[in-house]
Amino acid sequence: MKLQDVDLRKLYRTWKSGLGPFQGFFRSTPFVSLQTYENFELKAGSENKCRQDVVDKIKENLDENNFTIVDLPLNEILDTALVLNNKYSIKPILNINLLFHPFGIVGDRVGISKLINNGLKLNKVNSNKIVMLIPSNRYDNNLEVKYLEDKLNNQYGVGEDDLPYVNMLKELKYNGVVILTRGELKEDLRAYIDSISKDIKVEIIRVML
Repeated sequence: MKLQDVDLRKLYRTWKSGLGPFQGFFRSTPFVSLQTYENFELKAGSENKCRQDVVDKIKENLDENNFTIVDLPLNEILDTALVLNNKYSIKPILNINLLFHPFGIVGDRVGISKLINNGLKLNKVNSNKIVMLIPSNRYDNNLEVKYLEDKLNNQYGVGEDDLPYVNMLKELKYNGVVILTRGELKEDLRAYIDSISKDIKVEIIRVML
């Protein structure tokens, strides 16, 4: 199957289905940018990046009192989202505001294939269990200038409109936020934590490399 054979609008609606009050955090940007992306054969057999220890940590910390955010690489969260949805009836919010481009720094054909193939496999789930997943490789401050010369800089950070406000979380009866990550948090996510931690409890849990 090639990219242009995919109904991207239908795929967008599939990923968005069942998100309830959190549907505003699911962006159309990746799907819109794919409408003008070069046509190519989707990679059906790429390595599954979902790790059971990560899934176990999510399940362990998921409860009605805490809103969970998973901050891991793009290809990993795409595979993890499918497992959470289909195997454990945990609805994933893919918080990806990525402009896919053939010369982009973030996102590649493997990631595009995972977004599409996993979306086509998603079961319809009605659940109050929900997890937000954001790509930890959304930007890299350590990239050399020379590397950027022949690339489109489609890196991005998450801002205050990309993550739930404290008032929203409290209205939905959450008492805290749990963030699962690997390594050091990026500045944008740290800024979010700083802005909400005075009003709501925040716990950071690191998963193994």
